[in-house]
Amino acid sequence: MKTRKLFVALSLLVVAGLVLAGCAQPTPTPAPKPAAKVEPTKAPAATQAPAATKAPEVKISNPPKTAEEVDAIELKGKNVTVLYWHNRPQKDQDFLQGMLDEFNKSNPYGITAKAEIGGASYNDVYNKINAAIQAGQPPEISVAYQNQAAFYRAQGAVIDLAPFVKSKKYGLAEADLKDYFQTFLDSDKNPQYKGEVLGFPTQRSMEVLYYNADWLKQIGYNEPPKTWKEFEEMACKATNKEQKKYGWAFRHDASNWASFVFTHGGRIITEDGSAYVFNSDAGVQALQLIQRMFEKGCAVEIPTSERYGEQNRFANGEVMFVLASSSGLPFYKEAVDKGAKHKWDITIPPNTGKPVINLYGASVSVYKTTPEKELAAWLVIKFLGEKTQTAKWAINTGYLPVRQSAVADVVAAYKANPAWAGGLDASYARMFDWAKYAMVEAPVAGYDPVRALIDKEILSKAIADPKADAKKLLDEAVKQANAILKENAPK
Repeated sequence: MKTRKLFVALSLLVVAGLVLAGCAQPTPTPAPKPAAKVEPTKAPAATQAPAATKAPEVKISNPPKTAEEVDAIELKGKNVTVLYWHNRPQKDQDFLQGMLDEFNKSNPYGITAKAEIGGASYNDVYNKINAAIQAGQPPEISVAYQNQAAFYRAQGAVIDLAPFVKSKKYGLAEADLKDYFQTFLDSDKNPQYKGEVLGFPTQRSMEVLYYNADWLKQIGYNEPPKTWKEFEEMACKATNKEQKKYGWAFRHDASNWASFVFTHGGRIITEDGSAYVFNSDAGVQALQLIQRMFEKGCAVEIPTSERYGEQNRFANGEVMFVLASSSGLPFYKEAVDKGAKHKWDITIPPNTGKPVINLYGASVSVYKTTPEKELAAWLVIKFLGEKTQTAKWAINTGYLPVRQSAVADVVAAYKANPAWAGGLDASYARMFDWAKYAMVEAPVAGYDPVRALIDKEILSKAIADPKADAKKLLDEAVKQANAILKENAPK
C-alpha cells in the first residue's frame, strides 16, 4: 500500500514538472551582435613634400656690389629713361639716336634711351659732367676717358660695372666677352681701382701717322718713315719755309707727346699707376727730337686757336706729316677731297726699334643714380657693343669696332665704298694688326691737369727755346705731375 502511494506521488510530480515546463517561456536566444561597421579603406595619405625653402631676399645695394644683386633687380614696368652725353657732331648724334631708337623698340623692359651732345670736345663733356656731379644731377651715362672715369669714381659718382658684366641675367656670356678685343677691354683697367670696371668700350681709336704719299715721292721716298731718324730726315727735306710748307705739324697735344715717349721705349706712368715717369731717357730723347725739328725749322706749330688746323693744312698740301687719331680718317678724306686732292695714307708711328701704338678712345661710364637706372644704363651700353651696332658705328664714324666678329663687315663696307678707293680700306684693316702693340697713357685720376701741365711746362717751352735743357724741363714737370697724382689718389 505504501509502495503504491509512493509511486502515485512520484507520478504526480513528474506530470507537474512536465506541465510547468510546457507553460514556461522559452529562454530567448541572444541576438547576434551587429557586425562592426566597416569603414571604406582609405588610400594612404600622400606624403607631402616639404615646403620649398624660400630663397632669402637679396638686398640690393646702390650701386649693386655683386652679380646676384644685379640679378635681383626688376625692370619690367619701371619705364626707366637713360640719358647719354657724348661729344660727337650733329650727324653722328642723329645716327646714334637712330640706333637707340631701335633699342627703345626692342628692349623688353620699357627702357627709353636718349642721346645728347654734351659738348664739342671730350674736355667740354668733362667740364659739364663735373658741374652736373656737383649739382647732384649727372646723366645716366656719358663718354669718359679712363682717367676721367677714375676722377669721377673718386667722387663716388661713377659706379663699378663688374657686377653688371658678370650678371647671369643681364650680363655678358663668356662667348660675348671673348668676342671683344681683349686689348680694348684691358685699356679700361685702372690701377687705382683694381678689379673694378669704370667704363666699357663701344669704340676705340689709335694715334697714327698721316702722310702725303705724293709729296714723299716728290722728294725721293716710296715709303713712309719706319724710324724717327727717317722721319726727321724726310720732314726736313720736305720743308720749304718760303712756300710755307713744312714736314710736320706740331700739335699742342699730350697724346702726341705720349706717342713720342712710347715709340722711344718709355712710359707716361708706371704700370701700377704709382708715379709719372716720362722724364726717363726715352722722354729726354723724344723731347730733344722735337727741339731739333723746330731748331732746324722742319716743323710748324698749330696754334690751339686754329681748330683742326693740322687737318686743313695737311689737306691743302702745306704739311707732310701729322700725328693724329685714326677716328679722323673720314674727316681727312673729306678735307683732302676738297683741298689738294693728293694721294695720302696712314701708317704706324715711327719708332726706335719696337712698334708701339698709342691706343685711346673714351669708353662709356655709368653714374650713381638708382639700381634700376644703373642697370638700364648698362643694358644700353651692352646694346651699343653688340656686333651689329659696333659695326654700324664704325662704318659711319671711322672708329674701330670693339668686336672681332664685326671686323670683316666693317672692312668690307669700306672696300665697297667708292669714297674709300685708293687703298685706305686696306690701311683701315691694318689697324687691327697694330692694336697688338697698344699702350695706354695714364688711366688715373688727375691726368687731365697733368696733360695741361705737359703742354705748358714741356712742349710749349721746348719749341719756344730749342736749346732749353730737356732733362731739366722733364724733371720739373714730373715733380709737379706726381704732386697732382698724390692729390687725386683714392683716399
